[in-house]
Amino acid sequence: MLHYIKKIISIEDYAISCVFNTGEIRVVNLKGIIEKYSKINDGLISRLSDPGYFKSVKLDSYGTLTWDNGVDFDPDNLYNMSE
Repeated sequence: MLHYIKKIISIEDYAISCVFNTGEIRVVNLKGIIEKYSKINDGLISRLSDPGYFKSVKLDSYGTLTWDNGVDFDPDNLYNMSE
């Protein structure tokens, strides 16, 4: 089954609570990924280390998390890494 996000419920620190197409509410914690890219200052994902910018996340028409600088993540991977 391919997973996608139907709704963002809340954003806390670097964790986003989401409703997936399975009906489950799961938390996607991106802290580890953001810390990894912040160390190399990649200019894209590292931008998410700014808490205000991180909270500007939106849900796109493909059911994934996205930011206005073009960063997005595969929703199936988000599901697999979520709890």
